[in-house]
Amino acid sequence: MTGYFPELSLAVVSAVPPGCVIDGEAVIWSQGRLYFSALQQRLGAGPKTLPRLVAAAPASYAAFDVLAVAGHDARELPLSQRRALLEELANGWEPPLSLSPTTTDRELAAQWFEDLPHTGIEGLVIKDLNQPYAPGARS
Repeated sequence: MTGYFPELSLAVVSAVPPGCVIDGEAVIWSQGRLYFSALQQRLGAGPKTLPRLVAAAPASYAAFDVLAVAGHDARELPLSQRRALLEELANGWEPPLSLSPTTTDRELAAQWFEDLPHTGIEGLVIKDLNQPYAPGARS
């Protein structure tokens, strides 16, 4: 992240305590939509081009899970506890850092599923609140 998203690196270093590992996604928004091509441009940019791209389209980071807190592995904790830890860590975060939205309301999730594609969000992730973190697995 440090090479292609320097604005996110600075934000994480200043807002996330040492020993914490946060899972999330870098995104770039433009006119209310995800701007995927701007992300791709960053990954192919050289050192002379990157500062211009950063200035033109700053990135944001949407955090959705915490894997370690204060150096302690949190992956075996259920998602509900990991999310509570993440929300506590995120208390006071400011852009470009944010939390991904969550809900246990089925009707709201259905509304998101219908409304969010026009923003470039392609779907929802649905997980069991009792589930531990499962790296590399679709569960």
